[in-house]
Amino acid sequence: MQNEACPALPDLTVEIVPPGQTFSEMTEKATDYLADGVLRVWVVDSQAKSVTVFVPESLPQTYRGNRPIADLLFPDLAFTAEQLFRPTGLLS
Repeated sequence: MQNEACPALPDLTVEIVPPGQTFSEMTEKATDYLADGVLRVWVVDSQAKSVTVFVPESLPQTYRGNRPIADLLFPDLAFTAEQLFRPTGLLS
């Protein structure tokens, strides 16, 4: 995965499920990132209003509603899917 555009692997990759792509396709992509050495992959699904966290050598965890998304890799980061998908009022 390392290339000239990204010479170092990130600890976290966030993928947003785009229109026309399935969650299954995104799962395959997340698995590829983990195989390349990325430590966390978050797949954000705006249709399901969920965040699925992929971690090496563990089953993915899907977060919805008020269940806190917390990760030992990012100890100061804590939020819920509900907070992530809450309308901001920025668009009219």
